[in-house]
Amino acid sequence: MTVLPGLNLELPSSWSVATLAEVTSKIGSGATPRGGSSVYVASGPALIRSQNVYDHEFKSEGLAFLSQEAATTLRGVTVESGDVLINITGDSILRTVIVPDAVLPARVNQHVAIVRSNGKIHPGFLQKWLSVPLMKTYMLGYSSGGTRKAITKGHLQSFPIPLPPMEEQRAIAATLGALDDKIESNRRAVASISDLLDAQSEKFGADLPTVPLGVVATSVKDTVNPSKLGDAVVDHFSLPAFDSGARPERVAATTIKSNKLRVPQRAVLLSRLNPRFNRTWWASTRAGTSALASTEFLVLTSEDGLELGAVWLAVRDPFFREELPKRVTGTSGSHQRVRPDDVLAIEVPDFRGAASEVKQSTLALLTRAESLRIESDRLTALRDTLLPELLSGHMRIPAEGVVA
Repeated sequence: MTVLPGLNLELPSSWSVATLAEVTSKIGSGATPRGGSSVYVASGPALIRSQNVYDHEFKSEGLAFLSQEAATTLRGVTVESGDVLINITGDSILRTVIVPDAVLPARVNQHVAIVRSNGKIHPGFLQKWLSVPLMKTYMLGYSSGGTRKAITKGHLQSFPIPLPPMEEQRAIAATLGALDDKIESNRRAVASISDLLDAQSEKFGADLPTVPLGVVATSVKDTVNPSKLGDAVVDHFSLPAFDSGARPERVAATTIKSNKLRVPQRAVLLSRLNPRFNRTWWASTRAGTSALASTEFLVLTSEDGLELGAVWLAVRDPFFREELPKRVTGTSGSHQRVRPDDVLAIEVPDFRGAASEVKQSTLALLTRAESLRIESDRLTALRDTLLPELLSGHMRIPAEGVVA
């Protein structure tokens, strides 16, 4: 057996060990162009920041673009196809992804490092190794910077990496990459469904009379003290859960520290906190499982299941979405809320009068999006289970027949 130094990890005897410096042609971070955001433009070479880099996923939201002049000043950190990107500072430190070709041409700022293979390691294998929990713990041990976590180029160059034969690297990268691809495909499908539903709201609501939202929807006001649920396991609909994939966390009720709103079997959750951000959530609970929502949400329901589709279309109406942020109270930009009664008073198209086919289609699309999210949860769990086993060689994949 081969032992990986520093991590005391036993590897197959056919694997060798190297440092990142030995398997890369470039390790380096960029900078913020002089002038900061003032040099950002509507289109041009992309500037990749830490907010775009997540483990196994590149998020284009908030991607900045540079003028050609600003991009030229950063030509030393030009991103190339197959480059592995890793966050090297702050709370998002060590998140890592392979840059999508669709983002190129691109540069990185000072919070993101480019790690480029010199041909001795498959980029997909490299990215997966940097995301293994054991390796992340090891790398964090080198972080510096006082209250702000950071790792340097020198740290990265010194980090150890296992080296299976290239055919086996490709097999591992292809197996885990296929799971990533399906998860990303599901994410795109969910986004398309969301866009389609918004288009339906705008199209079919244009000719309908308007009424206050409180006429179309019923606001659930039942609160629950989680500490009184004993050993129960509940689905917790929280703002962090929405932001990380719009799937509730299944947790022990005793871990929830404050009163929550009861969530019926199906409901529409609408965030009252900072409503300039879109946080509209189709909540579908599992049979026999209690579900609780943060009081930052308004829990909306309807006595008729079909009419819940009307509720969704109502809160996705363009006027409603534009009006909601105008009703906030509070001066802090990070803690602006809308009072429940003010939300329910906003005029919306009365989708109760829409054709039943429209509401049925809405429910079908919402159910489909939910099933895709559930599937992605399962695929993510499978990938995260396989990741340390494959990257340590404890589980082997035959290289024969695997397409690079």
